[in-house]
Amino acid sequence: MEPTDSRLSDAPASAQQPPGVVELLERAELLIERRRWREAETVLRQALALEPEHAGLLTELARTRFSQDDNFEAERLLREVLAKDPSHLEARYLLFHVLVDMDEVVEAESVILALLRESPGMPGFYVAYARLMLRALELDKARALTTEALRLEPNRHETLHMAALCDLVEGRRGDAAALRRLLVEDPGSRATLSLVINALIERGQVREAYRLSKQMLRAQPDDPFALARVKALAGDAHWALRPLWPLQRWGWTGAVAMWVGAVAIGRVLERVAPVWADLFWTCWLIYAIYSWVAPPLVRRLAAR
Repeated sequence: MEPTDSRLSDAPASAQQPPGVVELLERAELLIERRRWREAETVLRQALALEPEHAGLLTELARTRFSQDDNFEAERLLREVLAKDPSHLEARYLLFHVLVDMDEVVEAESVILALLRESPGMPGFYVAYARLMLRALELDKARALTTEALRLEPNRHETLHMAALCDLVEGRRGDAAALRRLLVEDPGSRATLSLVINALIERGQVREAYRLSKQMLRAQPDDPFALARVKALAGDAHWALRPLWPLQRWGWTGAVAMWVGAVAIGRVLERVAPVWADLFWTCWLIYAIYSWVAPPLVRRLAAR
């Protein structure tokens, strides 16, 4: 049972006046610290009934909606705040996180860049931007932003976690215990790593995605989702499919390019070296059959 805080409980109505906006906001902030989102929302709406346009109340209400996965309502509330006060720092920073969660990367980047221009000494802004760049696989940029955050505040936990994430994605560290600590201390790291893995898969960098998935599974061996992802990637990352790397990397675009290139090379060989042309077409036919037959077989064997 959670210990009660005297600031969260009401005294008898006869002993005090009804709480004001400031007191209700403080109470809501305490509830938010404890991640009691629904209770905080109730208190905030009670305060908004007294002062409907209070920027702090609207921002904190947006925070509770965002934390309950209602991104659209959170965005609406934050834009309402910023329409009246475009310089509101908390609302802009929270809007950045909402936009990232909605995958509105371009607008999110413009928001964080504006914050960095106005407050270049805030390491938290650099870390937030670095996390966004890591999700976009802009690894050099993520590393540079993290380095700047470390320069500003070397012992900040959030920055150290971001540096560890960069190391993991770049393959510089594979210690399961270190990764486990990172995922416990910074829960957002798990979501970031999952998005990085998805981005690697979309770009056809299957072996890199498989390496990172295995590291996450070592850190969380009881996670069924991590296990399923490793099994799903094991076949595509298998050494037997390395000859098909161009097809994995570029998909249908790679297949068309290889087919056009093969036809062009074959036609040239038919004119200048017919003997080699026959050998080339035989090898190309074997490769084509291999590309059709091998992937499903390898994936089935690797998933066992």
